[in-house]
Amino acid sequence: MFELSTHIPTWKILKEADLSPYHALYVGDPTCPKVPGNISSNLELLKRSVDLVKGQGKKCYLSLYAVPRNRDLPWIEGLLERASILPLDAIEVHNLGLVRMAERMHLPFSIHLGVFANLYTHETARLLYRKGVTRVFPSPELSLEEVNYIRTHSPTKVTLQIHGKIPLGISEGCFILEHREGSCEDVCFNPCWLTSGKWSLKNIGRATVSGKDLCLLEYLGSLYWRGFRTFYIQTLRESPRYIETVGTIYRRALEKIAQGMDEYVGPSDIGLLSELSPYGFCNGYLFRRSGHRYIGRLFGGEEITPLEVSKEERSHEA
Repeated sequence: MFELSTHIPTWKILKEADLSPYHALYVGDPTCPKVPGNISSNLELLKRSVDLVKGQGKKCYLSLYAVPRNRDLPWIEGLLERASILPLDAIEVHNLGLVRMAERMHLPFSIHLGVFANLYTHETARLLYRKGVTRVFPSPELSLEEVNYIRTHSPTKVTLQIHGKIPLGISEGCFILEHREGSCEDVCFNPCWLTSGKWSLKNIGRATVSGKDLCLLEYLGSLYWRGFRTFYIQTLRESPRYIETVGTIYRRALEKIAQGMDEYVGPSDIGLLSELSPYGFCNGYLFRRSGHRYIGRLFGGEEITPLEVSKEERSHEA
């Protein structure tokens, strides 16, 4: 029916969080190979993680470092060689060079293109499909119409983020570590916030994400009945409680929608999500507005975007 996934960067989070709401997990932190306990930088941790995830009946995707330099390619290739015997369902790459590497290595699993690859067009998705890429994560800058066009005009599956901080950029170096005393662990798990009035950003080391949480809960039914089936919640550097609570709310909502129910959001859902998102919510760029605004009835939104889907349209799935 549908798939709900998220990233689980470390063994500690994998063990502590209740991951039952998710059908699939991207294991490993793509933003930095030096993240303490990063599953995708340690073969032994990767083996244990894959066994745990598969033992829970979930799909398991290995998330590779998003911005590798030439010096990183040998250790990534070595990791992939050893990982090729594991029961992974796919690898996630954010770099076209790694797509080429995976193609050359004839790996026994699918390739997913991650968000930091900056995919903007269906033609790129079609080209990558011929290279073994079966799923793409379009750039967060695209509107919903543009994302849907890629979904309907290429053979690849399209991942749609429905909640969580929006990935905005990534660098090869860690700016925070250069200006803050402490270790990698201090920086990675104590994010730096940049705020100015109602505007906020969150820095998680080498990557920058939005301060507000993207929230598409009240539009979930419309998205589902338009044919979206591959949903993602961004939880990097979030607490186990965040991972569990947000996943549970969206999984429950999606199951109700799949059963044809119109009412799938409760007051308690709104309260819990608001508690977990101190800087508020936004719709990103999906509705062709500035990324920090929230448009909708819930959470004090400004207006309503026409995403209604008639019951006649529900009789067939895209």
